[in-house]
Amino acid sequence: MELRQRASSATELPFQQLLNNNNLGYVENPLRRVAEEHVVEYIKAFHKDNHLDSVVDLATLIRGARLARQEEIFRTKENADGALTEVEDTALDSEKHTSIWTETRELKIILLTCFLGAVLQGWTQGAIVGANQIWPRALGLKSLELHGPAQTGGKDIWAFSATNAIVYFAASTVGAFICDPMTEILTGRRAAIFVAALFTFVASIGEAFADDWRALLAWRL
Repeated sequence: MELRQRASSATELPFQQLLNNNNLGYVENPLRRVAEEHVVEYIKAFHKDNHLDSVVDLATLIRGARLARQEEIFRTKENADGALTEVEDTALDSEKHTSIWTETRELKIILLTCFLGAVLQGWTQGAIVGANQIWPRALGLKSLELHGPAQTGGKDIWAFSATNAIVYFAASTVGAFICDPMTEILTGRRAAIFVAALFTFVASIGEAFADDWRALLAWRL
């Protein structure tokens, strides 16, 4: 009860208050933490701080915030802020009830591409599992023994483990930090994804021709 009172009484950074005092793990609309009389002031500050003048009109953003905060009440209002045009009303209903089969051809192609990308990622990360019984000795890890209850091999076991795990370590460290800068530098996600796809393509070919475990490690990185 005390937690709820503290969070509801805050008006400056309501969502940050929720994040800092969210022992029960609530996931909710952050705008609901803003009192109705403070919504306009809150959105004006957000619009100004994030330099959105060239992105969205302030009045439209305020209407959208009020709609997102309490859709049921907003859509039943009769004043200027709550009056939705027929097009807006239809669009809102369409967002809730449209199935994937009624979406545009372009969106279906995007979804299919994302699906194939996920499949290829799984293959890239999992393809080495089947080769784990063969490639260590073929690529120079002669002392590695993977059969039996005990896996031995001294330094070779570390080389084997690193080669297997480097994809996940690289994705969670290097990839996570360069993703946003690449998007900014290349002006959008599509160019960044294209460059990432080129790296994946070249790395897959490089792995196929690797003749040493160090080369395989580098290509997987």
